[in-house]
Amino acid sequence: MWSWDNWFVHDGSRWHAFYLQLPKAVGLDRRWKNNDFYKHVGHATSSDLLHWQDQGPALGALSGTWNDRHIATGSIIKHQGRWWMFFTGRGTAGDGVGLALSDDLTNWKTEPQPLFPLIDTFAEKGDSPFESPWQGKSQRWIGISDPYILPEVHEGWFYMVLCARVLDTPLAQSGCLALVRSRDLRQWESAGILAWPQCFERMETPQLWQREGRWYLSFGGVLDTAWAQAHHAQLPEAVRGQRSHENYVYHLPELTATAQEADLNHVAIPKGHYIMKVLPLKEGRDVAIFTHKRDNDSGISRPYPVSYGANGDLQIGISKER
Repeated sequence: MWSWDNWFVHDGSRWHAFYLQLPKAVGLDRRWKNNDFYKHVGHATSSDLLHWQDQGPALGALSGTWNDRHIATGSIIKHQGRWWMFFTGRGTAGDGVGLALSDDLTNWKTEPQPLFPLIDTFAEKGDSPFESPWQGKSQRWIGISDPYILPEVHEGWFYMVLCARVLDTPLAQSGCLALVRSRDLRQWESAGILAWPQCFERMETPQLWQREGRWYLSFGGVLDTAWAQAHHAQLPEAVRGQRSHENYVYHLPELTATAQEADLNHVAIPKGHYIMKVLPLKEGRDVAIFTHKRDNDSGISRPYPVSYGANGDLQIGISKER
């Protein structure tokens, strides 16, 4: 298998990794296209985040349902004694945030309908279920993919961050991170646009967490390279000179605070790595795990120590790959 985007949960005794995977048998020429039904969610377990045991496929698209093309990135929360997986579902009749439930993190049952719609990754136009103010003007937006559910309830609300797109704006500048909230994990409403730097095509696989009095919002930034070169002066300082598919993080004073350009930082990470997930360890320290790509292979990286600066920046302890 090839594998990429990861998400993790701890069951009290061991870590569970879930990730997108694709059989190498489809061939390199179909790795990123024309492979819909073959993409699915893999599952592995570990006690130390270094050595993993494959647990087989966890979730896949099902013919005859709304999610009949493929599944993309998701996240998991434990609620009322069950595990709830929120995922990106792609279907021939439309896309949406899907929900699957499990009692043991191994056997999953997908709910029959999406929770709310998403838009295709490269669609420039579409209907929007959400509208939020941004810098004094109302903006229509819709999620693209990558729902990240915060593991704790905040003031009675569950919050979810989405890779999203502001509509009625050029594709190269439309990528944003938006927040939705719910009381019951089933009915969701807009909680606003968290970040819209107007320079990314997509802000992929976000994560939002709190440390040392600050909130951190990480993502992978996808640039339209030609547009970025032509509009270099418009780019935030943290993005200038960077390639597409780099890792970034904002630091925010509050959960629902609007991200400011001055609070955006590029994250230096090991070569061949992309998409960061930060995990808390029992010892009171955090580690980051990435998708690690080498030649024609890919998989889960080793964990790297995370440190937080007094000014809100985040650093990854880079050492020789094991």
